[in-house]
Amino acid sequence: MRAPVDKNNDLFLFPEGLPCTQAEQFRSECPPDKKTKVEDLFQFSRGRGDLHISIIAACLALFFFAMFFTQTGWDNRKLPDGVASYLAHQFGLIDLDGKITRFGRILKQSWVAPMFCLTVLVPTALWNLRASLKEHLWRKRFLLPTKASFEVAKYIEAFEFVIYFIAYTMLVPIFGYLLATVFLGVFLPWRLGYRGRVWVLRSFSCSVAVVIVFRTLLQIKTPVSIWLYDLMPTPLRGFLLTYF
Repeated sequence: MRAPVDKNNDLFLFPEGLPCTQAEQFRSECPPDKKTKVEDLFQFSRGRGDLHISIIAACLALFFFAMFFTQTGWDNRKLPDGVASYLAHQFGLIDLDGKITRFGRILKQSWVAPMFCLTVLVPTALWNLRASLKEHLWRKRFLLPTKASFEVAKYIEAFEFVIYFIAYTMLVPIFGYLLATVFLGVFLPWRLGYRGRVWVLRSFSCSVAVVIVFRTLLQIKTPVSIWLYDLMPTPLRGFLLTYF
């Protein structure tokens, strides 16, 4: 006679595939989900590709600083004689006699805004590079991975979507704002993996809504000459140019 065999045991090829007994307790290898805190949403951490990006940012900041003296009108700057006395007068510390140049006329010169930007950009970029290099050396000291191929690849992959938006701006003068926006609005979700029929309909509806709000109602400016609209009869062409 054969011993009765549990039908459920026939479903498993190996003993470790059997469910847990009452004496055992199920233990998952997946870590439990942690409750997200609001302060953790803006938590900053340096990854392996941070040093490369910091070097590029510092080089750009130094490049802008080098071009400041020749490209911003610094050579033709107009400042009053005795800048220290002039600033003291502006803060009400001393009184000056004679005609005094208004401070607003100095601020309107072309070199002022770039100077203020570089005053913040250059020290910030260099300080960030210092902190990034310190983090990189710490990783090397404790034999942690420092290769940034994955991070750099992600930055390069982001240029794919830049190409899509450039193509979108080139399609608007050819097919019009309506067709170009609908095409981009349907294609981008499809490219990101939302390829079901429901998602396509949602993307199409949202794209048409964007056109109605921004072009039909708000009348944002679009190219005057559109190749596809120029092929249509004059009344229809005028209607499409006005509302779509």
